[in-house]
Amino acid sequence: MKISNVVKIVIAVVVIIAVIAGVSLFMIGQNNKKYWVEEVAQYQYYKLVKEEKTGIINTKGEILIEPVYDDIIIPNPEKAVFICYNGETVIALNEKAEEIFTQYEGLQAIELNGTLSNMPYEKSVLKYKQEGKYGLITLEGKKVTEPIYEEINSLAHKEGEFLVKKDGKSGVLNNKGKMVISNQYDSIIGDGFYSESDKYALSGYIVSVTTQEGYRYGYIDHKKKQILKPEYASVIRMLQIEDTKNVYLAVVKNGQVGILKNGKEMIAYKYQDIEYNAKNKTFTVERNGKFGVYNLEGKKIIPAEYENITIAGLYIQATKNEETQLFDGNGNKIEDVVYNEIQPTSNQDYQITVDKSGRYGIRKSNKDILVDNQYTYVEYLQDDFFIAVKEDGKIGIINAQGATVVEFIYDVVQKIEGSNLVEAKILEQSVTELYAKDMKKVASVKNPRIEEKNGYLQVTTEEFQYFDLNGSKVSDVTALRNNTIFAKQQNGKWGFVDKQGKTVVEFQYDQVTQVNEYGFAGVKKEGKWGVIDAKGKEVQTPKYEWQSNTPPEFVGKYYKVYYGYGESYCSEEVNSQNGEENGL
Repeated sequence: MKISNVVKIVIAVVVIIAVIAGVSLFMIGQNNKKYWVEEVAQYQYYKLVKEEKTGIINTKGEILIEPVYDDIIIPNPEKAVFICYNGETVIALNEKAEEIFTQYEGLQAIELNGTLSNMPYEKSVLKYKQEGKYGLITLEGKKVTEPIYEEINSLAHKEGEFLVKKDGKSGVLNNKGKMVISNQYDSIIGDGFYSESDKYALSGYIVSVTTQEGYRYGYIDHKKKQILKPEYASVIRMLQIEDTKNVYLAVVKNGQVGILKNGKEMIAYKYQDIEYNAKNKTFTVERNGKFGVYNLEGKKIIPAEYENITIAGLYIQATKNEETQLFDGNGNKIEDVVYNEIQPTSNQDYQITVDKSGRYGIRKSNKDILVDNQYTYVEYLQDDFFIAVKEDGKIGIINAQGATVVEFIYDVVQKIEGSNLVEAKILEQSVTELYAKDMKKVASVKNPRIEEKNGYLQVTTEEFQYFDLNGSKVSDVTALRNNTIFAKQQNGKWGFVDKQGKTVVEFQYDQVTQVNEYGFAGVKKEGKWGVIDAKGKEVQTPKYEWQSNTPPEFVGKYYKVYYGYGESYCSEEVNSQNGEENGL
């Protein structure tokens, strides 16, 4: 059996015990989630880059700070606080280019640690330095703490909380200046727990101290209550268990792994490996090369006497002496084996079956057979619909009764995230067809770009089409409810009309974009892009040669460049590698 995630992290902790960041990275992979914090609701300011110097513009494209600085950091683009760098000189400016916070030295934005965001900085505070020590101020300039810390850094997965070092020891300080964990540890990291409802609010802290035996780890929960003293060789939260009421920890003691639930022993410390199986909510344990299974309550359901354990959906395959036996999720042996695997779906009424030949079918949860095992793959889609694959590799959609509702002619079939629409692709023809919630075809286009706009989907090819999240087609006036002019094609050329269809911008362009949230649209003529405003007035005569197939996005006469970690800047450099810089 392959080494589990728990064993991997145990090995990492033992061999590279000092690399605390490695634990954080492991937990990101383990949970297989993006660690996003709260998004900035409305950008008000952007960096402007010109001839390798940086300034600031607002969303109207007006220059607030001339591009004369080596770099400028915008901690929170909703607030007019700009940290400007020229060589070793650092100053803070407001939207009037006036210097602010002059009473503080060494101002710095605090980079988020182990957390992705649309702006990778703490959005509420800055740190400053005085006589070699650090403190915090708000973005309004109010002092949060005195400069008493040797280090202040963001805490991974805990935006608004900071890892602070004092007298060589680490603690946690929040953005109100309150110490929530005292300075008594050698390391502290957020455990990385995330839920859709609570984000990171329920994540706790893994802490460590240095002993004669090396690092020893403990655990503090999200209420700042110490659950485990720092006495263990390793402590890792089981992030795959999406339980907001209980904390499951994989803990190493005396070289053996056990599982604790809310600090109480659930599976004893006597295993070399423990792996959680999310499909049937069980733990596979290994001891001296033999495997067994516990359930989520810590009850042993299969003894550790098998050479191999394989989780087959709701079933468990256990092999001993070259003989494989099948058990259900309660550890009951299945005598009359019909299927090798039973897969649960997000719809509790349906299960997907896999027979001994590897063919897929569908049955009800009460075991009534709905679709015989005839497909090479089946995946639950939504409602009563399933994606299915035939022997020749072609993909279609069937209903729970086995009737074909979308033909088996596609190479890719997938649900469009955040909607009830399905996109189905014929790769050789570069064709994408869209199906509504009821699996009725609503569009057939080539190489579309699909984006969410105001709660609708904009499908862009040689025209603009709009659909609600169930697949009903709507007008551009409905979807772009804040716009006053709309792109329209006539006789092969593009222009703009108002809500009544009256021409506002003559049909003269080869390609255009719709007016964006900033009130600007891109217009392409003779191979070059320019800009018009929300009233159709030309802001920039076409001059930009855009290298990407995805049209540029404009703020005033400046185009946006995305360069990673959620950051972007604006530019008017004609010779810029614009499309490539955007990563498009």
